[in-house]
Amino acid sequence: AAPTPRRGSAEIARLAAALHNVERTAIALAGEQAALRRNSSQSLANLGRRNQNLLRRQLDLITTLEGKELDPDGLAELFELDHLATRMRRNAESLLVLAGEQSPPRTWAGAVTALEVIQSAVSEVEDYRRVQVVEAEPCRIRGHAVADLSHLLAELLENALAFSPPTRPVEVYGWADSGEYCLALVDHGPGMPAADLTRANARLAGVESLHPAPAKLLGHYVVGKLAARLGAQVELHRTEQPAGGSGSGGEQVTGLTAYVALPPALLDRLRPADQPPGPDRLRSLLGGFRAGVARGAAPATLTLPKD
Repeated sequence: AAPTPRRGSAEIARLAAALHNVERTAIALAGEQAALRRNSSQSLANLGRRNQNLLRRQLDLITTLEGKELDPDGLAELFELDHLATRMRRNAESLLVLAGEQSPPRTWAGAVTALEVIQSAVSEVEDYRRVQVVEAEPCRIRGHAVADLSHLLAELLENALAFSPPTRPVEVYGWADSGEYCLALVDHGPGMPAADLTRANARLAGVESLHPAPAKLLGHYVVGKLAARLGAQVELHRTEQPAGGSGSGGEQVTGLTAYVALPPALLDRLRPADQPPGPDRLRSLLGGFRAGVARGAAPATLTLPKD
């Protein structure tokens, strides 16, 4: 065979060198991007911790003022301020979750009933009066999982309330099933097209990357990270059920149902009957939130026991 011309060898060498330079540049850029992501996560975590500390102090101060306020109207305004600060605290905790912080900011030493956790989640959403806890079978959640589970449910409730008619409730159900505890959050909104529903479930499962996500979808990523931390499974499904009780002829009402399955590791034990929570325990779980109670406007699920 004829020998390869020198010119061809030189071109191959130059091509190899160029490819090597491209590879080195790509590796360097990847390293820079990774460093930027780490710095971004650290900045989010620092911001979240600062906000969290400020809000903790603010909630403590509001609770002190509530104890001193004797005027019902003034007390009602403090309760609304309490509610707003509680929602702001959840946003600060969401920053920590998105930044990859592993330990929950709030913990409980003992187990907490599922109903208490649901009530805690309801206290952290804006339009809490529309949430109806239809049925929650007795169950106790281990203390280390309470804050994350309450946060997860609050994100799902907020989403359900935002995408359903303002005159319709969001219903919550809880039941034991084969050693797990399941929760269903049912809204009566327009639902989602099949493709959007598939992508939403990918976000909840942690399959879809966070970085290209628009801000309005960040709640799904927060839920996905919390679910992974808890070892829980969260899925959205279309809901079709007869519209009953309104004389509407039985037409189908569509919406979405968010299903949450909690593994046995998060459950303390199932009890045939649980005592209702005492006032101190319930106030602790609600973070001081008692908005609307002074006006008698809060739903039954949020009514505090009398001292």
